Amino acid sequence: MKKNNLISSPFPLPSLTAKERSVLLFIETELLTKGISPSYQEICDHFGFASFNSVQNYLKQLAHKGYVSIQQNQKRAIQLLHSAEDFHKELVERLQVAAEPSHQPSHEHSHEHLRVLPIPFLGRVAAGQPIERISENEFIEIPINLVKNTRDLFALKAEGDSMIEEGIFDGDTLVIQSQKSARDGDLVVASIDQEASVKRFFYKPNPQQPECGKQIELRPANSKLRSMWYSPSQIEIKGLVKALLRSY
Repeated sequence: MKKNNLISSPFPLPSLTAKERSVLLFIETELLTKGISPSYQEICDHFGFASFNSVQNYLKQLAHKGYVSIQQNQKRAIQLLHSAEDFHKELVERLQVAAEPSHQPSHEHSHEHLRVLPIPFLGRVAAGQPIERISENEFIEIPINLVKNTRDLFALKAEGDSMIEEGIFDGDTLVIQSQKSARDGDLVVASIDQEASVKRFFYKPNPQQPECGKQIELRPANSKLRSMWYSPSQIEIKGLVKALLRSY
């Protein structure tokens, strides 16, 4: 796809809903980081939409408001016309920085920390007893340089004190990479009977029940608490904890 050039407009741009802005932010981020627009499938997967219809509806709204142009019968055919109004200037500056040779002094790349990525916020996960409350259609923005891999991310709010020795406190926001498997020592979000908990994962015999063979140990990081043991059939791995955000 050809490089997108932002178009100046003599008229004020229409305002965006929160969801429209999230979709536009994702398109901008993909263009900035990869140089090509995302496919419908990538947008669908990133936001967890049930079908392409949702993607098409949001793109039609963004096109109607003048933010994007959709080229017919082309793959990755989303052309960016305007940034979201409240960070239009920032995006232009980032595009200018990205166009500079890589040998430029590091201070000219100071806008790197300003890039943000919208990811789904799915509710709360216990850092104590397992609990999960799902909130649909809500997104948060994270610094794009917070994680190496920006694919298949979602966020959860930690509750409880079972992981305090890992530096995870009540109210922290956890950035999770969606994944169905784990290795010994991984910090995981695991679902037990449709309730989620964040713990260290281990697959080994339970010293208290060696006759049961290997079981899954979900180990807390709080010396006052004990590990929880489950058979593999009781556990579903939702993902690995990749980053943490905290508000002061």
